[in-house]
Amino acid sequence: MLIAPDAVAQLREQISDLEGAPRRFARKVSVCDLVDDALPGHGLPLGCVHEIKGNPAGAIAFASLLSARVSQKGAVFYIAPDRSFYPLGLLPYSVNLRQWIHVRARRPQDLAWTVLEALRCSQVNAVLAVMQSADLTFSRRLQLAAESSGATGFLLGNAASAITRWRVASVKNSGWQLDLLYCRGGRPGSWNVAWRNGRLEVAEAKATPGSFRSAWTQSGICQASAEALPSALSKAG
Repeated sequence: MLIAPDAVAQLREQISDLEGAPRRFARKVSVCDLVDDALPGHGLPLGCVHEIKGNPAGAIAFASLLSARVSQKGAVFYIAPDRSFYPLGLLPYSVNLRQWIHVRARRPQDLAWTVLEALRCSQVNAVLAVMQSADLTFSRRLQLAAESSGATGFLLGNAASAITRWRVASVKNSGWQLDLLYCRGGRPGSWNVAWRNGRLEVAEAKATPGSFRSAWTQSGICQASAEALPSALSKAG
């Protein structure tokens, strides 16, 4: 009896997840207290790939404040096909912009290559990638790259495979609704949160989606083309 290639790939992924779970959850950062309770090891696992959906500005803001907690050393890459990156909007989230490198790759194949190479670099702490989708094979390659280097990937789009899946939306009074849609080894949840006094705090649990409110709009800084990525990576250390 022949087994479909996709079924074999999914089985290999499940086995790998089980074998690598203790190592993956050994490194983690806090999101906030009540949210951490829903995550394996009481924190967001590092050295792996997470999917974040929602309004683009909201997804970037959430991924940015998480990336700022990974480490104060090493580079943070923001990779997108356009120039719609407004770095000053990150300042309220305790982000050190001197760590950030913005790479613009217009062609899908260049974008995919850039994200993969950035995740493979041991001098990179986190990679925020604006991608419409990543199939199972490419998602697995991203995961392996993150595990080998220790970098953490935040895919702002649809990933066929991810350790966690989040959705960010806005609520009234400058708060956010944070939905944990999926988490390997954890449990889904929904919280109303707000950024206060340099930290993310839970206001209440609620599950009414909306749209994220943010100050981002314009062009970015620290830009590099996809062709110049090797040079940018060598300077990141």
